[in-house]
Amino acid sequence: MTGRIGVEIGGTFTDMVWIDRAGALRTGKTPSTPQAIHEAVLRVIDEAGVSLGEIEQVAHGSTVATNALITRRGAKAALVTTAGFRDALIIGRADRDHDIYSMRYRHPEPPIRRGMIREVEERILHDGTVLQPLDPEAAWRAIHPLIQDGVDGIAICLLHSYRNPAHEKLLVELLRVRAPHVAVSASHEVSPEFREYERSVTTTVNAFVGPVVGHYVRELSEGLADRGYAGVLQIMQSNGGMMPADAASSNAVRMLLSGPAAGIRAAMWFARRNRVADAITLDMGGTSTDVAIAPGLVPATVPELKIDGLPVRTASVDMATIGAGGGSIATIDRGGFLAVGPESAGALPGPACYDRGGTRATVTDAQVIAGLLRPTRFFGGRMVLREDLARRSLEQLDFRGGLREAADAVLRVVNSNMASAVRLVSARRGIDPSGYTIVAYGGGGPLHAAMVAEELGMRAVLVPWAPGLASAFGLLIADTVIDVAQSDIHPLAETSLDADRLKALAARAAEAAAQNGIEADDYAVSVGLDMRYAGQAFELTVWTEGRPASPAELRRLFEDEHRSRYGYARAKLSVEVVGYRIRLVRANAAKLETPLPASDASAPEAVSLTMAGREIPATLLARDAMRPGTHVAGAAILVEATSTTFVPPEWEAEVLPTGDLMLRRS
Repeated sequence: MTGRIGVEIGGTFTDMVWIDRAGALRTGKTPSTPQAIHEAVLRVIDEAGVSLGEIEQVAHGSTVATNALITRRGAKAALVTTAGFRDALIIGRADRDHDIYSMRYRHPEPPIRRGMIREVEERILHDGTVLQPLDPEAAWRAIHPLIQDGVDGIAICLLHSYRNPAHEKLLVELLRVRAPHVAVSASHEVSPEFREYERSVTTTVNAFVGPVVGHYVRELSEGLADRGYAGVLQIMQSNGGMMPADAASSNAVRMLLSGPAAGIRAAMWFARRNRVADAITLDMGGTSTDVAIAPGLVPATVPELKIDGLPVRTASVDMATIGAGGGSIATIDRGGFLAVGPESAGALPGPACYDRGGTRATVTDAQVIAGLLRPTRFFGGRMVLREDLARRSLEQLDFRGGLREAADAVLRVVNSNMASAVRLVSARRGIDPSGYTIVAYGGGGPLHAAMVAEELGMRAVLVPWAPGLASAFGLLIADTVIDVAQSDIHPLAETSLDADRLKALAARAAEAAAQNGIEADDYAVSVGLDMRYAGQAFELTVWTEGRPASPAELRRLFEDEHRSRYGYARAKLSVEVVGYRIRLVRANAAKLETPLPASDASAPEAVSLTMAGREIPATLLARDAMRPGTHVAGAAILVEATSTTFVPPEWEAEVLPTGDLMLRRS
């Protein structure tokens, strides 16, 4: 077996899982380097002693695109749009998804200023008819000042170009000839879907983060090549599939949820091998917690995600993200109430106990004071936590009741926040989570999962092998996925299903597969239709294998999905199709076996911790010395190099035959 690497950059640590030439699974972990992100990837490879000349594939997940957008540290970008629609991106929509009663609500701001938007005279109607032709020379006169101003990326989003991209193609050709140094993002390539605001946002975000992603990928690729890697760097997409690094800069919006998607992929793999039927994932890292639901171990995908309030039209695993990580900062608000997050100490300066300059109280500091994290056993002993600094940070809260009570309160608040995120993806969609199993991973997921489950009335938690490296593991087992979409609005009827549109989409997908080196007989094809009741504002995607089913069957599938999502269906209302989708999936053929503990159980150590306002005795054990069949009653703390698992009182942990942990409430 030729070696492969999966490496994922988190807010605090950069994680690696790799397969050596003998087929053995190995791991690596190192602190992230926010000032030069790619350096942590190269360092974790060097520290593990990996010979990249023997590695066939390096798969990578990163938050570089998300961070560039959220912090507004992307490239200098501009937008070219149809005359009269300059302010569509600025005005946006009037809806407010959250905080509808907030007096401090601020409308989501696009990543570029109004002064960086230019109009060109042209007009295409909704049916694709050209009303006013585009004059390329006049368009160049409007765009040229942007080039002189030193833009790195230009987004092109003309009215109704999803229906007829002729004018956008003219502008793309013009810019690539006269300004080849500028990265061009055209909406008919990035997001050929209706709704002008969403399409404009998606294309502009791609132009804004694309050059940053491209620079990062080039630096990483060159660093890997200098160390002997001769393969193609693969990048995780938000939809849970891989794409080659060469396509990353022109498709930067596709990797906004790169790391979390890899984690969900891994969670499904571990749940499946332990015969879990329905799962809810809980991924707690250094800055945030990601939650997703997977009935039948099939996580939903959505055609749109929101980053910093901005709608980005790209296929993504459906998840909820909250600012509840190990670095989340605890504060007392003006009303005297304790709040945790969403502000985070990040990797630098980090929690106070890291001794990297952080002074404000975080969740990690509370975990140390409560006794859940053992200062000398953190990060496999490679990093000793400063309990005195954690104590000092919590004392600054001036919490009524004492230090341990403050730590306990911080943990209860963050547990409640995570429970609310689970309700968001389950109970608020009409799904009772009590019969589901939480799959907990990330550095902090196993530490909090059982407490979150208890709050929700759930009775089982699965903690996989090396939970702190789950996202990196997911990169090793991820499939290659290619998604293409096209808007086309019409009633659902025998005579209206557009076979030509599907053929054109399939040809686009096949072309992309060929560019990625995928043979025509090496992937499965799924067809999706975006459908809605006539008059509805939003649609649902119905997927079928191979070719689309009959209109009657499509309607049944749509109404089943509508009933599942919203609790009702309307048999007398007409249904319309608003878009077509093609998904190509090349399955990952990797056959992996995670290693089992090699030694017998070590002697337990008696410790104490604070929980629910009282001090309780607990047992401390090393997880890597717990063989299959071992049972441990709570309260217990199970430590390992990548994470810590907490077994509350009235819970029991069992080491399954696979080596994974199953926590059950007694």
